Amino acid sequence: MSRVVVTIHGTGRTAHNFWAPQIQAIADHLGQTPQHRPVWWGDLIDAGARVSELGAWVTARLHGLAQRLLGHPSNHVARFVLGGADTLHRFVDGVAGVVAYFVPSRKQEVIRDRLRATLEELTQHGHEIVLVSESLGCLVAFDVLRAEANQYNIVAWITLGCALRTLVRTGQRSADLGAINRQTVGQWFNLYAPRDLVAAPIASVFPAYPIHDERIDGARGRLQSHRYWANPRVAALIARVLQ
Repeated sequence: MSRVVVTIHGTGRTAHNFWAPQIQAIADHLGQTPQHRPVWWGDLIDAGARVSELGAWVTARLHGLAQRLLGHPSNHVARFVLGGADTLHRFVDGVAGVVAYFVPSRKQEVIRDRLRATLEELTQHGHEIVLVSESLGCLVAFDVLRAEANQYNIVAWITLGCALRTLVRTGQRSADLGAINRQTVGQWFNLYAPRDLVAAPIASVFPAYPIHDERIDGARGRLQSHRYWANPRVAALIARVLQ
């Protein structure tokens, strides 16, 4: 029986190969590339694509203007415009992802179905699953596991930047863990950055399960605080669980 890491991302602009640097970080600690299955749903929320298109259009126009006035295109302007467009694209997709999951729609079930299908397939093939969820992906995983964790072979669940404490305290989710217990989910590690506005320790709101809350420091500011994979302790913990 082999262990397979399953990763599901959070909201925001997320490429199809979002998992590549994550798996490389784990491989650096393991000394080998782990078996891995990503769950990608970024295609369902790409609401900011028009922003990038507009940024490219503006850049082309500014290049033309600089060519006429200066005799050469302005690379500095291009970097500024495209960088701003990329940041705005990420913000729009971040909001769109939250809306797509919290406002009742077919997209909610499609996102959950993608995770279910992956967990079901790996369980049927006899694999032990190490589930790693990030940000809004933690809520997706919680909703699936709370309903049917007993159907899957989850040996560990690692939540990064999880907002469940706030959601439970505001009544958006129940403190009842449903099918999540020590028999269905072997271990639960919750990693949070103190500067991450949505993340927090969650053991206190789920007293029925011995969750391992672990504080991850090192972010220089709030904009970097949600970048959990940039912290080597994250990859090291996942590698340790996979061994």
